[in-house]
Amino acid sequence: MKILVIGTTIYALPPAGYSGLENLVYTWSCEFAKASHEVTVVAPEGSLFPPELSIQIISVPPRCSEDQAYIAYKDRLTEFDAVFDQSWLWYSVLSQMEADHQLPIIHCYHSDPYNLGAPPPIEKPCIVAFSEAQANIIRSRWSVACQVIHHGVDLNFYKPDPTVQRGDRYLFLARYTPEKGFLEIAHLAKKCRVGLDAFGDVEVVANQDYVRKCFEESDGRQIRVNPGISREETVKQYQTHKALITWPNYVEIWGLSTTEALACGCPVISKDSGAAREQIKQGKTGWVVDTLESAEELIKSDAVSKLKTEDIIKQGRKFDIAKSAKGHLKLIEDVKNGLFW
Repeated sequence: MKILVIGTTIYALPPAGYSGLENLVYTWSCEFAKASHEVTVVAPEGSLFPPELSIQIISVPPRCSEDQAYIAYKDRLTEFDAVFDQSWLWYSVLSQMEADHQLPIIHCYHSDPYNLGAPPPIEKPCIVAFSEAQANIIRSRWSVACQVIHHGVDLNFYKPDPTVQRGDRYLFLARYTPEKGFLEIAHLAKKCRVGLDAFGDVEVVANQDYVRKCFEESDGRQIRVNPGISREETVKQYQTHKALITWPNYVEIWGLSTTEALACGCPVISKDSGAAREQIKQGKTGWVVDTLESAEELIKSDAVSKLKTEDIIKQGRKFDIAKSAKGHLKLIEDVKNGLFW
């Protein structure tokens, strides 16, 4: 098949640092090409793919607006057997509306479903969500069908290191934004008198005042707040920390850091939001909790020390990026063959 993958305009591919969506777009595209499909990707200038995969690039200016990027690819949409739209704003819907027939375009929704505006004015918009929690909200609010394909990670990259000793400090790894809940986690760590290491993006954030407040929590000893790190370095953090704590103040459509941590043998304590219960086995690979008080009880009782590393790794390995890519390819083949939803 000839497949067009529409990515975001934020980072060149592969992203130099830690980035969830952009890394997914890069990895899915590579997996499609490995399966002998002709792949073209809309991505910022400077993007590079392994030459042996022969992936073509439609280049757009870095961090340009998505309507500007749309101009670069809109006249080429009909060249492809199927289009896999991973952008935030789905400008490809405009081409759907102008066409005299259903175009084979899949729209993947990467945001909190409670941010939904009006549904696309298409009878069968072919929407994909990444968790049942996200899909159920989309189905309810838009009254549309919605397929679900879980995210995955590269299990050859995210894996435990049995030669490394896991320490007694907890980990935060996400953007420093109110939605990711770092300040709640920092206050929790202080209350429980445990060490916390934080790593997060400080560039692609809307509220720099919040970033400043996050860094003010750092005392360099108990609470250490750091800027973002490379993807390779995140693996080391997962391998050496006691547990990852996540506190999403929105509907977390998946939570890649949770999957990455589990694959590396690191348990997770998460706020009950979105996909958390689809990833974490309660009391076996971590905990999903409703309140900070419940998280406090787990930390003070050192509950994660009683978990079995092999159970955590087994759960993480359920979410393989190759499996995720195969699921998407099946849907891509469906729309190519005129099976819309």
